[in-house]
Amino acid sequence: MKKINDSDLEYWNLIEDLLKQQRHDYLNEIQIIFGYIKLNKIDEAVEYINKIRNEASVSSKLSNLSCIELYLMLEKKLKKCRKEGVNIDFNIYTNAKRENFKDRQVSKSLIYMEKALDKIFSYMNNNNEFEEYIIYIEETSEYFILKVALEYLKDIESIKKELDSDLVEVIIEEDHLIYEIELE
Repeated sequence: MKKINDSDLEYWNLIEDLLKQQRHDYLNEIQIIFGYIKLNKIDEAVEYINKIRNEASVSSKLSNLSCIELYLMLEKKLKKCRKEGVNIDFNIYTNAKRENFKDRQVSKSLIYMEKALDKIFSYMNNNNEFEEYIIYIEETSEYFILKVALEYLKDIESIKKELDSDLVEVIIEEDHLIYEIELE
C-alpha cells in the first residue's frame, strides 16, 4: 500500500477546501433562485440561472489548465472581479501537461502573472465601456502567456514599462498586449 506523503496531503487538503467552498456557493445560489421563485419572480430566476451558468462555463475553461497553481490564482482573480462587477471571460490554450509542472518552481512566474492581472483588472474596473472583457491565457511547459486587447487598456506604454522585467517580455502586437512569462 502506498504511503501518503506531505505533497499528497497538501493537495487533499486543497481539494477538500475547494469542495467546501463550491458546496457553500452552490447552496447560496440555490437559495437565491428559490427566493425568486417563491416571490413569483420567474424572469429574475431565469436571468440568475443564466448568470450562474455563464460563470460556471468560465470556471470550466480555467479548469483546463495543467498548472494547478495558475488555475487557483486565476480562479481567485475571477471571483474578485465578479464581486467588483467586472465581467471576465477567459480563452485558455494549453499544450502543457501536469507532469511539466511537477518539479518546477512557478511561484515567481505566478507573481509576475498576478501583478500583470492586477494592473489590467484595475484598468478594466475603472472602465465601464465594455460589458465583458476577454483574457487569453496560454500555458506551455516553458511559458505563461497573457494576451489582452489594447482597446481595454489606457496608457499602454506605462503598463508595458511597469510590467517589463528579466523573466518577462511585453509585446505590443497588432491590437493586443502580450505578456510572456518565462518559467524557471
